[in-house]
Amino acid sequence: MARVSAEQIQKDLETIIRRLRPDLKGDIKATDRLRDDLGLDSLHSMELLSEVTEKYEIDVDAEQVQDVRTVGEVVTFLAGVIG
Repeated sequence: MARVSAEQIQKDLETIIRRLRPDLKGDIKATDRLRDDLGLDSLHSMELLSEVTEKYEIDVDAEQVQDVRTVGEVVTFLAGVIG
């Protein structure tokens, strides 16, 4: 896959998160915590992982991302794996 910017990853994550949680209002910020601020439960988190691995055609398992807590940390992790 071609290199993807952190800004594009952020936009893609926002799209996926809004699809998972259509009731969210306002901006999604890099500092937002997936569980506490955005309300993503473990099922949402697995769906998010599934969607990003499919979108970016990468192989990531749940253990690799178990310590990822914020949107910004997801972006940083994905940028490292993709780029």
